[in-house]
Amino acid sequence: MASFRYSAIRDDGERITGVMEGADRAAAIGKLGAQGLHPIDVTDSETESAGRVFRFGGGASHKEISVFTRELAWLLKAGMTLNKALDILAKEAFSPSFAAAVNGMRNGIRKGQSFRDTLAETGIFSPYYASMIEAGEASGTLPAVLESVAASRDREQKIRGRLASALMYPAMLVVLSIGAVVFIMTSIVPSIKEMITGTGAPMPENARTIIAASDWLIANGFTAIVSVLLAALLLALVAGGAGARRLLMAFAMRLPMIGALLRRSAVVQFCRVLGTLLAAGVSLPASLKLMRPSAGDPEIATALTEMEAALRRGEDFLAPLDRSRFFPKLLSRMLRVGNETGNLTPSVLQATAILEEELDGAIDRTLTLLGPAIILALSAAIAFIITSLMGAIISINDLAL
Repeated sequence: MASFRYSAIRDDGERITGVMEGADRAAAIGKLGAQGLHPIDVTDSETESAGRVFRFGGGASHKEISVFTRELAWLLKAGMTLNKALDILAKEAFSPSFAAAVNGMRNGIRKGQSFRDTLAETGIFSPYYASMIEAGEASGTLPAVLESVAASRDREQKIRGRLASALMYPAMLVVLSIGAVVFIMTSIVPSIKEMITGTGAPMPENARTIIAASDWLIANGFTAIVSVLLAALLLALVAGGAGARRLLMAFAMRLPMIGALLRRSAVVQFCRVLGTLLAAGVSLPASLKLMRPSAGDPEIATALTEMEAALRRGEDFLAPLDRSRFFPKLLSRMLRVGNETGNLTPSVLQATAILEEELDGAIDRTLTLLGPAIILALSAAIAFIITSLMGAIISINDLAL
């Protein structure tokens, strides 16, 4: 018999999870109904384990933390104690490493630790996440804070998914373009090469360059493919490190068109995190300090450092935003007005909404332009190859005449 992990609700509203054996999923659901339970989710344990993605170094995915945050907020809002809520979530269909972390948090709560301290001990949650939890605990608004955090993470994930979807089509075009050029260089150019070199006539420089590149690809094609695959594997292995991610992001932000999108996305994330921290009751100096370690770009980290230093000196803390070319002028103007009127938090949240709308428009415009630009570049490359070889053939015919 197969094992099924289930999540269900009793008639009194209590949510329970566990593992049940059954001939199939329908039989397991029938058993739950016979016990007076209302199934929410029933998943084959073996299928679930096979579908998990291995992550180097363990930890938790962005989605797992978001789901955990949302479900914890729902359970606490329903009147459940934190200890009981963590006990239920520890049995959810999380990865083994994250389930162990939730168990560790539950044990810490039982020992009298604060929720914030148990989060920090896992090493999974970011400093500003733990700080918002601390603010929620201190103010007695932990469920509301968790809901705010979950909503913020959902918006962030939505933008990430939109960026990934927008870049998928251009990436496919780039791969197909490279494949088309390689096919021409390794299959078509060699046959034309025999025609040109067989006459013994001198070749134009462009044709000589194309034929040399074709010879190199034929001689070293396998080595080149293996090298690219090894480089991709190495990149995947080291991409989990913070230093490697910063280097990759710094490189990506300097790419034409794509870099502008990533810079806009980084600014939106800066505003969203700052707004969420301030709305949770974290002070402005503490918010800036908490955001600095997780800043995705060196310019953002520098701006945060300068803003924090300006606050300590009693100076204009928005001046670094004015000086930086990374941040749009709209952001500093809106924050300045909000700071002068005592409405800094609403101003940050409003700026976040405006910048998110601008990012959506920029993604649409970039996707509209990037596809034709790649096709144009491919057409230019193929045209250069063809004209170079045709020029060599025509020159040979001229010599023959």
